[in-house]
Amino acid sequence: MNIFSTIAHAMQSVFNKEADELAKETGFIERQRKVTGSNFIKTLVFAWLQPLSPAIEGLARAGFTHELHISAQGLDQRFTEKACDFVKSVLERALSKVIKAEDVVDIEVLNRFSAVYVNDCSVVTLPDELKDSWEGSGGSHGTSKAALKVDASIELKTGQLQFGLLQGKHSDSKSPMAESSYEKGALRLQDLGYFNLARMKKQGEAGEYWISRLQPGTQVLDKENQAIDLPRYLVKKAKEQCTQIEIEVTVGAKERVKSRLLLWKLPQEAAGRRRAKLKENARKQGRAPTTDILALCDWNLYITNVEKTKLSLEECFLLYSVRWQIELLFKLWKSHGQLGHSRSEKPYRILCEVYCKLIVVLLQHWLVLTGLWDIPQRSLVKGTQMIREQSARLADAMNDFDTLVLLLEELAKRFEIGCSLNRRKKKPNTADQLINGYQYSLS
Repeated sequence: MNIFSTIAHAMQSVFNKEADELAKETGFIERQRKVTGSNFIKTLVFAWLQPLSPAIEGLARAGFTHELHISAQGLDQRFTEKACDFVKSVLERALSKVIKAEDVVDIEVLNRFSAVYVNDCSVVTLPDELKDSWEGSGGSHGTSKAALKVDASIELKTGQLQFGLLQGKHSDSKSPMAESSYEKGALRLQDLGYFNLARMKKQGEAGEYWISRLQPGTQVLDKENQAIDLPRYLVKKAKEQCTQIEIEVTVGAKERVKSRLLLWKLPQEAAGRRRAKLKENARKQGRAPTTDILALCDWNLYITNVEKTKLSLEECFLLYSVRWQIELLFKLWKSHGQLGHSRSEKPYRILCEVYCKLIVVLLQHWLVLTGLWDIPQRSLVKGTQMIREQSARLADAMNDFDTLVLLLEELAKRFEIGCSLNRRKKKPNTADQLINGYQYSLS
C-alpha cells in the first residue's frame, strides 16, 4: 500500500466507522439521530481546515457536505463535555496511525544517523473553568489555572509526527517523549527542558546520540577530573580572542557522562539580546540572575556524545539549529491553524475546538508527507495554505476511496508549485546551510 492509499484509508477509517464507534463508547451519541459521530467530526475538521476560521453559522453550513442538517443554534448546543470526550478520543485514534513519508529527505549530514528526532512541548491556554480537566501552572505571573501541554516529537528524515497531551503544569523533562527510547544510531536534538544527565547516559549506553544545551550550574570536569569554572574559563578564552572551543569532558557530579563540550562565542549584539531576555525572565519571577549566569550569555554551550569523526564542532552547531523546526511547527499551528484561538467563550466548545484543530494539524501533516516533506527547501506555511485552499474538495472526496486517493496524488504534485522557501543570499535558510555546508549562524 503506497502512502496515498495509506492516508486515504486512515482518513476514511478514523472519520467514518471509528468515529461512529467512539461516539457511542464516549456517550456522545446514545441513539441513532441526525447527528452521528462521523458527520459531526467531519463537519468540524473540514470546516476548521478552511482558510478562514468560521463562526458557528459557518460550521453549520459546512455540515451540509456531510449530511449533517442542523441549525447553528442546534450545533452550538452539541458542544458538551461528552462531545469533548468524543473529539479527544478521535484525536487519540488518529495519533495511533503511523504515517511516514515514502521519500525521505536526502541530506548527507542527516543520513549519518538512523533517524533524527526533535522533541519539544507547547502550551495551549484554556478557560479557568476547565482546570479540573487540564490543570495549568496556577494563574499568577501570566500563567493560567487551566492549560494543556502538547508533547511533540518529529523525525526529520521521514517526517513522522507524534504528540500527546499533558497537564499544563507537567514538567517537560518528565514527558513521555522525553522518556521515550529510539533506535540505535538515532540522534536527539534537545533543549534544556529535556536536560537529564541520568537519562542521557542511559540513552548513550543504548546506542543513541544526543546534542543538548548545557544546563547552567552543571559540574564539568576535564580529562584530569578537575572541575572547570566555566565563567572564569570563558572570560580567559575571550581575552585570548578564542571564538570556538571543544573539550573532552565528564559532565555531572553523580552521573559522570563522557561528552564533548562545544563552545561558540556569540557576537556582542546577540549576547546582549540574550542577557536582556534572561534579566526580564528573572524579573518576572522576582529574582535577579547571578553574575556567573550572565557571563555565560556570551557563549553557546552544548554537550554531545556524537564522535568527532561523525560530526565536527561546526556541524554540531549547524545541526542543532534544525531543532528550531519544531518551534516553527508550533508557530504554524498557532498562527495559521489558530490553535488556542476561538470565536466562542463557552469552555466546552473551546476545548472541543482545541482537540479538533489538533486533528486538523495532524491531517495537514499527513498530507505534507505525500509530496512536500522530501523537498529540503519546503515551506510548511505555503504547503498548508495550499491544503486549506483545497479543503472543500477533500471534504467532498471523503466517502469515495478512489476519488480521495486521486485527489491526494494531485495534491502531492501541487506541492511542487509555489510551496518552497524563498532563496536568501545574506542569510541562507537552514536547508541550504545543511546541504551546502554554510557556517553556523551566530546571530
